[in-house]
Amino acid sequence: MKNHSRKTRAFTLIELLIVVAIIGILAAIAVPNFLNAQTRAKVARTWADLKILINAFEQYRLDNNAYVPDYDGIGLGGPSEINTYRALTTPVSYLSSIPLDVWISRRQEAAGILRGKNERFFEYWGAGYGVTTRADMIQYGIGYAMRSVGPDKEETWMGDYHALGQKTGQYTYDPSNGLTSIGDIIATNRGLE
Repeated sequence: MKNHSRKTRAFTLIELLIVVAIIGILAAIAVPNFLNAQTRAKVARTWADLKILINAFEQYRLDNNAYVPDYDGIGLGGPSEINTYRALTTPVSYLSSIPLDVWISRRQEAAGILRGKNERFFEYWGAGYGVTTRADMIQYGIGYAMRSVGPDKEETWMGDYHALGQKTGQYTYDPSNGLTSIGDIIATNRGLE
């Protein structure tokens, strides 16, 4: 009788270690990209929401020959931007709904980040409010400015219209500095800053 013993081929320890090392290297490259996907998506949504608001503010300006007043700045909105954004929804609907800052998740968080404001709206500054105007904004052709706190969830730009007008950019979010870099995402009637 013949002995039919078969040789079974198995992986050697070296081969297994090489496979584990390759998987580890791929995971080290891929995992940070997957973790940052949510941040990239929120940045893209913020830019899209601000562009929608810019279009609505420009449509309002065409119909009314002026930008929406900064109701919060003249004390008519209380600690919120609601009256400013409400002007875009009634009586003429320039927006079907008011987008919120995706970087602020709760009202309590808004109060802590935005100096006592109780809503998650993008902060708004208008060049014309009440019977006065903000000459520092008008000097640079800024009809209004809106701000999102961005990924760092901190106020960086504090209304320095000279820096905004000169586009120095030390206060604006820049994804090339890392997805969680400091800076606010700012939009004006000139576009995204």
